[in-house]
Amino acid sequence: MTEPTTVLFEKCPLCGQAKITTEKRRRLPFVRPKIYSCRVCLAEFAARGADNYELLFCDPPKIVGRHDCGERVFRGCYLNATLSKSEWKRIAEGGESDTFSKFLEMSEKFRSGLLPTYPSEGLPFVLDEGEVVHYVSSPVYLNEQQPLRGKRRPSDKGDFFLTNRRIIFVRQIGVLSISFENLEQVEESKLGFRVKEKESFEPLYFFPPPYDPVFAALMGAIHNFKSRN
Repeated sequence: MTEPTTVLFEKCPLCGQAKITTEKRRRLPFVRPKIYSCRVCLAEFAARGADNYELLFCDPPKIVGRHDCGERVFRGCYLNATLSKSEWKRIAEGGESDTFSKFLEMSEKFRSGLLPTYPSEGLPFVLDEGEVVHYVSSPVYLNEQQPLRGKRRPSDKGDFFLTNRRIIFVRQIGVLSISFENLEQVEESKLGFRVKEKESFEPLYFFPPPYDPVFAALMGAIHNFKSRN
């Protein structure tokens, strides 16, 4: 027998075309109603608490042009994001979530070289004369995305510090320092960015938290450094 359905979203938040429907709430306790996937772009959602929903699956080729998924996957996307129903409705109308809007705003500001200055007290390393901290990101993973539970090594996770002269990565096994003068390549990659030093054989891959504008801050700091040298 077919379960009665009700409309969750009048427009799919990703493709903006088909409705997203769900089974009507059952009276049984602790039973979540099923949410049907979008019949156009196959987006799948799941209920996560009171009026919050997580995007479990999306197919970027089916929605390119609406949210520029082919490009934004390098900056952060809505896959695995849990947002309120009102935020998903705003996205369905072509808007952005509050978190992503703030991320884009801060990224634009940081890339232009307008960077904050963090307090220098209590740092796990010594600053050189005239050196200041512009940005801190944590936790950041080195050379691999966040490992599965139980598979984490002490060297995977650390705190990423950005100064006006270098990158400093602090982890349990020690401190890694990369001077801007010694950088050969800095490039954004899927879910993170890579940094290659001169005369090194392999680049280092950093994976920051989602919607963290650390890469934009890095590009702004490098821009400022080159302008002064």
